[in-house]
Amino acid sequence: MKTKGLMKSAGIYTGSNIVTAAIPFLLLPILTRVLSPADYGIVAMFGIMVSIFSAFTGLGAQGALEVRYFEQERIDLPRYAASCLLILMASTAMVLLCTFLSKGILESMSGVPGDWLMIAVLVAAMQFVVLARLLLWQVSKQAWKYGAMQIGQSGLNAGLSLWLVLVIGLAWEGRTLGIVIASAIVMVIAAASLWRDGWIRSPISLEYIKDALRFGVPLIPHMLGGLLIAAVDRIMVTNILGVSQTGIYTVAMQIGMVLSLLTGAFNRAYAPWLFEHLKNRDGAQKIQIVRYTYLYFLLLIVMALSLGLLAPAILSVLVGEAFRTGAEVVIYVAAGFAFGGMYFMVTNYVFLAGATARLAIITLTSGVINVVATYLLISKFGLAGAGYGFMGSQAVLFLGTWYLANKVWPMPWKKALTEW
Repeated sequence: MKTKGLMKSAGIYTGSNIVTAAIPFLLLPILTRVLSPADYGIVAMFGIMVSIFSAFTGLGAQGALEVRYFEQERIDLPRYAASCLLILMASTAMVLLCTFLSKGILESMSGVPGDWLMIAVLVAAMQFVVLARLLLWQVSKQAWKYGAMQIGQSGLNAGLSLWLVLVIGLAWEGRTLGIVIASAIVMVIAAASLWRDGWIRSPISLEYIKDALRFGVPLIPHMLGGLLIAAVDRIMVTNILGVSQTGIYTVAMQIGMVLSLLTGAFNRAYAPWLFEHLKNRDGAQKIQIVRYTYLYFLLLIVMALSLGLLAPAILSVLVGEAFRTGAEVVIYVAAGFAFGGMYFMVTNYVFLAGATARLAIITLTSGVINVVATYLLISKFGLAGAGYGFMGSQAVLFLGTWYLANKVWPMPWKKALTEW
């Protein structure tokens, strides 16, 4: 089984993700000594709201674009991409209207001022365009371009944030404005690149719009369930313990997120490789794929435990004193991200089988369970309870998705172990 191309792409994605992750880490010693935990908490909640709005701006059509790339014999992909952008514009207008009408409720829930919530909707729309550009580079195996844009956006974000906070003297507004301006600049570059490379062409097709919606809309419950799992901890912490505790918890999340960045980078290279190698249905090759998957699971567990044990030493050097109490949470957060990496490895089979509606049921169910469990755990254990809830929800999502994956795309999970 040829793995050289996979390893090369994974290396590029991992390298760009390491650089991208290093930039926020370099900001931690500065921002956690300039911003208060409350400021940091507002910035974190702004990011959460962007993620929530992203489930509705574009209606998941970018995922359809990624899958339809492999069906260009029957799909005019540039017209398909243009149709997806029309969906983005219409859905963004609706989300802006709904956000405006419910601004007071959302402001109370998130701790983010109402006007900034409207801006968060626009950032979510910008990210759709950037993600569409990145996905097309990913599936066409242009990892270098993907990494360059990823690193460029992160670097621009950091540079603008530092200038606005340290030079201009803005607090959380400076950090958030840096995110907004960087997103806008990179969105313009991404859109120009899509146009230059011929990925956008008229006329718009109603058939393609319907196809993209059929793919993307069933994924909205899946995305919302994922957000309930990934974001409910910070929302609950904000509403139960206060936005200052959200800032401390966010720093702990950033340490554990090292694993997420690595697993996400690997999956960007792994998913196209897996789709290609499963076409021939070779039994021996399937066993080898499963064995590599098990080894990968073991590696993630070891990495999570190591990161958790080193957390007190890392935080004592990296962040301001007001944020160091989050060290006890890191091991649970890291374990949660390890389960998230395992989830990536099995969810590819579900997407390959086109069983997105069934995946949405699992994700949404896991998310609802997580809301209840996290509320109870935070109420009883405080900040550590948020870590327990995140770890548990990621484990439930992984196991449920693994079960579904084996139903819709059977792989020799038992045989690979018994015949090792």
